[in-house]
Amino acid sequence: MFATMIESPVVYNKANPFLASLTERYSLCQSGSEKNVSHVILSLKGSNISYRVGDSVSVFAINDPEVVENTIKYLQATGAESVTCKHSGEVYTLRDYFTKKSNLADVPRKLIAEICQRQTNAEKKERLTYILSEGQKEALKEYQGAHEVWDALLENQEVLFSPQEFCHLLMPLLPRFYSIASSQESVGEEVHLTVAELVYETNGYTRRGVCTHYLCRLAPLHQHVIPIYVQASNEFTIPEDNAAAMIMVGPGTGVAPYRAFMQERLVRQASGANWLFFGEWHRDQQFLYGDYWQELVEAGKLRLDTAFSRDQEHKIYVQHRMLEHGSELFSWLEQGAYFYVCGDAHRMAKDVDAALHQIVQVHGKCDEASAKEYIKKLKAAKRYLRDVY
Repeated sequence: MFATMIESPVVYNKANPFLASLTERYSLCQSGSEKNVSHVILSLKGSNISYRVGDSVSVFAINDPEVVENTIKYLQATGAESVTCKHSGEVYTLRDYFTKKSNLADVPRKLIAEICQRQTNAEKKERLTYILSEGQKEALKEYQGAHEVWDALLENQEVLFSPQEFCHLLMPLLPRFYSIASSQESVGEEVHLTVAELVYETNGYTRRGVCTHYLCRLAPLHQHVIPIYVQASNEFTIPEDNAAAMIMVGPGTGVAPYRAFMQERLVRQASGANWLFFGEWHRDQQFLYGDYWQELVEAGKLRLDTAFSRDQEHKIYVQHRMLEHGSELFSWLEQGAYFYVCGDAHRMAKDVDAALHQIVQVHGKCDEASAKEYIKKLKAAKRYLRDVY
């Protein structure tokens, strides 16, 4: 008797990503908006990939062709040269390596140091020596923040590298992570993302976020060319108890997972109450998924409080709305609500955390130490969950 061979399902991960196709993208912002935030739909058809709400998708982007060509030009190369990847041993043309494998947006310290060592222009060498010297971390950080690889080369054209040695000085192009904005129970073999296109200026040049520019502008439609894999979230997901209430704080693209949360709650016919705090610059320009939230409000499925910071003279943020409704928010927590925060870790999440401590202290009628202990217990019970970046 012969044993039946059962094929194991393919596992997609960083080393073996799935090639998804982009089937739809559209701007979530209105005409005249200073920002562009796109809703991006990727097809998972044929992959058997599954995900939970709260998970993230890792996307491998390619570099902007203009940035690639500038780097080739100021390296004084043609792009047709063969180079070997030091990690995999694979051989690429220089143009392909710059397109798919190299981080051309960030200038590594070791590249600056090598340029400095080879620089024959005394004035330029002195400047680079200064920013590399001990105690000048801020100067180095400022230089790196103002440059991409190509204009670091442009400013130091006295220095020559072979394509191979230059590639060894660069950092790898790593995947970018995006919170999933859909419930698979609701959308099937798709994954939805909320992508804010990053555009800014430094050193007199326009810069674009590598992956946001790729997803919002460069990636072709209906071609299986976008390498992705799912990054599981162990804790940042909806409660198992469908009767539990949720308080969700998510300004800007931080609102993405809550779209997934609400889709899932509707599929489950969850009875628990839902409260969303959303913030952006202007209601008439950047009310991301505004129609969806309003439909849920009208259906009695969602309570919504918004903070559009630039629609009045004084800035109003999500933490201010929390404080305004502090008594009710504390009451929800006392009754077992889960509290979620998603978005910017540097300022927003800290301000929201401070507001939460203040709410507990004021409406729980306790001192600062007791408020800290209360929130510590929320975290221990997995009822205060954060997805911040």
